[in-house]
Amino acid sequence: MRTLVAKIVVGLIFISYAMAYDNGAPHSRLPVMGWSSWVALSPLGEHPIFDYCDESSVKTAADSFVSLGFPEYGYHHFHLDDCWANKKRNSTGYLEGETDHFPDGMKSVVDHVHDNGLTFGLYTCAGTHTCVGGRPGSKDNWQKDADVFAEWGVDWVKMDNCNTDGMGKPETYYPLMSAALNKTGRQIHFNMCEWGKDAPWEWGPRIAQSWRATGDHTPVWESTKQIIQQSAAVPAEYSGHPYAWNDMDMLETGNYEQAAHANGKEGTMTPTEYKTEFSMWAISASPLTVTTPIMNCTTTSQSKCHTVSLRQQHSTASCTDHVSFGCSDDGRMFTDKGCRGEFICNGLNTTCDLDGQGRHFCSCGPPGPAKCQPWISDLQKEILFNKEIIAINQDVTPQGRPVKDGDMTLWTRQLSDGSVAVALYNEEDQPQHIGFDAATIGLGSGQRFSARDLWKHVDLGTFDGKFAPMQVEPHQSVMLRVHKQ
Repeated sequence: MRTLVAKIVVGLIFISYAMAYDNGAPHSRLPVMGWSSWVALSPLGEHPIFDYCDESSVKTAADSFVSLGFPEYGYHHFHLDDCWANKKRNSTGYLEGETDHFPDGMKSVVDHVHDNGLTFGLYTCAGTHTCVGGRPGSKDNWQKDADVFAEWGVDWVKMDNCNTDGMGKPETYYPLMSAALNKTGRQIHFNMCEWGKDAPWEWGPRIAQSWRATGDHTPVWESTKQIIQQSAAVPAEYSGHPYAWNDMDMLETGNYEQAAHANGKEGTMTPTEYKTEFSMWAISASPLTVTTPIMNCTTTSQSKCHTVSLRQQHSTASCTDHVSFGCSDDGRMFTDKGCRGEFICNGLNTTCDLDGQGRHFCSCGPPGPAKCQPWISDLQKEILFNKEIIAINQDVTPQGRPVKDGDMTLWTRQLSDGSVAVALYNEEDQPQHIGFDAATIGLGSGQRFSARDLWKHVDLGTFDGKFAPMQVEPHQSVMLRVHKQ
């Protein structure tokens, strides 16, 4: 009976492969790797604003993306989320970029991204209006929107699922956009975003290269834990293959105060939790699309503390009329306390007035031009540029999942070179001891194997058929690559 079940599962996987949606879109055979604007952009020189973009910030971010070396690690996609479209369609009914944010039109931005050797992605929504910005959705405008995307040179389209009352089930209207995109003659990757509610893994492979299998992700542990649980619930026979990947939503890797707060959630995850995020997205063969600021911009109105009292603080905020300076102490912001002392604002010495509550306020005049430097944190570099973890993600085999349904501690993914990716995953708040034997991970009973720790980048030695339980810290994922010996 077990042999029959195994044959049925294998057969279903082969059927799914035959249904794979390959229309020639670039960088779509394997899980997409890239960047999104979601919590990352602002008018240059200002703190990122949730789901904001304009021409200057987008072009500068594309330059920074390349300068930081993302493409060298396999990140080729550059996406704008619900931030770009004008509030109304133009006089002929077509979408256009927000006119004051994109004065030269969207094609100018797309061309700039392409000139950097990147694949350009854009957002739309299946309903009447988009989810965050209330911009026009694509309902009943499938071909018009597909045509204008193709005219601009778009390579990847994400279609969200807000404001769709009365439209029926997603499997009835997502195919309309898929057909419209293909009718343009341009090779465009279609990413469906209906949050995994209608089992998109069952019908998505016929019309799209990727689809959200989970709800929205935010940079807090409870969200990350829930997303991993939702990925684990995808049935094994629908667990991803070339041109057909289950998407766990954007990575928030290393986002703290430097990023905008998606859905009102400021990043609070520890480095261990962010490594777990990246590990579990990777073994699940999810697209690895990070949303994070990738440049550090300053203006001539940037303030600096010369003398301070009560605590040693350094102001990092620009001078704004009636707004207190933000001060930092050991890397943490104290925007509610202000910064005491004298400051330089727009090149002039300025003494700020005390407001009676121990805070200082001043006006420094309009900001000067922003100067931007490509930047991500050392933690983000350590995680996002880990080639050994990336290699686990960038394979053609079905995605990894728990070895035993209902037990989240041991995950495997069989890789194309015969090795096995193994995640010892502890979602609990207390340490756990987790191990495995060769038979459990698919190598055969008693099989000798070697194991390598992909975060420590060290070989752990050779094992006689069993890896003894090791302590895995709360919220940690120990990532191993196991080879037969």
